[in-house]
Amino acid sequence: MTRNVFINAGSAVEIDRHFDKGFKALALEAFRRLESSYGSVEPDTLVISSMAPESMSEQIGIAGVIADHLALRRLKVFRVEMGEASGLAAILTAYSLVSSGLSKGVLVIGVEKVSEYPVSLIAKVYSMIGDSDYTGLYGISPASEAAILAKIYMDRYGYSYEDLFKWPVLMHKNAVKNPHAQLRFMLKSDSYKDSPIISEPLRLLDAYPFGDGASALYISSMPGDTAVEISGVGSSNDSCDAISREDPLFFRSVRESFDDALRMAGIGRDRVKYIEIHDSYTPYAYIVLESLGLVERGDAPRKISMESSSIDTTYVNISGGLKARGHPWGATGIYQTYEVFRSLLGEAELSDSYGAVQSMNGPGSQSYSVIMRRVR
Repeated sequence: MTRNVFINAGSAVEIDRHFDKGFKALALEAFRRLESSYGSVEPDTLVISSMAPESMSEQIGIAGVIADHLALRRLKVFRVEMGEASGLAAILTAYSLVSSGLSKGVLVIGVEKVSEYPVSLIAKVYSMIGDSDYTGLYGISPASEAAILAKIYMDRYGYSYEDLFKWPVLMHKNAVKNPHAQLRFMLKSDSYKDSPIISEPLRLLDAYPFGDGASALYISSMPGDTAVEISGVGSSNDSCDAISREDPLFFRSVRESFDDALRMAGIGRDRVKYIEIHDSYTPYAYIVLESLGLVERGDAPRKISMESSSIDTTYVNISGGLKARGHPWGATGIYQTYEVFRSLLGEAELSDSYGAVQSMNGPGSQSYSVIMRRVR
């Protein structure tokens, strides 16, 4: 019999360049914050989400090391990795363990040390999210691929670069109110003029910042006093690079994973009140919103409200998104889920509202979606 799955508690460490903390210290801080807000937890399973600890922290078997550092014994221990989407892949893993009855309580910790090395090495490791033998061989970086899609998007739909730059401005506005965001400062509509080009037409302000972080969730089969239920999950994949696809401006895996999650939850898109999406580069935000089916193709820059950060009745990336909250790689999906969890718990009373999280690796190469609702 399939069991219901609930998120009982969560925490997030401020995303920053934590030169004084390694991955063990960050994971421990996230765990302690979770217990200080919720109380002691007794998981029977630990799932660690981390994208590149072998390269950035010189650590293999990171899940076992963290379990030891947290003094957690006699557990089932896993490490989940699916590039940038590792966090939501870990959530789906935890969901499967609990719903199947293999686990009763799963502690999920997303942790990543990104800023330990020079930017040149960080960028090299990040470029491995694609097919290194294909795009990497020819020097097509993730930023370059995003820049190509930006040019196609502007040409097809008649937008200027200035039209697209409203997204970073909005994300920074949202991040100011997020206590664990990395870039808590405002931008002006012309701030791009002082921002260096990273791959024409994209500038540094169109990209997420490098930063370290850790976020934790406790997922179980018991609702507790307050709980958010995971009511739908979905996953799909596509070619590793967008340019090989029939339409590079439509992320098919994003649509399929979101449709699967909505179908499992038994709701339509109009029931989603909060959503956190993967906006590592400016053009991806618009393409993702359109691929999710929240707005018509080519309309996202016009439809997103700069006042409420919403499309119709759905609030989008009120955390500041990857762009301004930050993107500590394997931990990001856990941050996103925690933020939607907090938004749902923050409502004055129970309602029919749902929250959603969308994450992907690269330009929708692998995609994951989660649908949640508050039940207590």
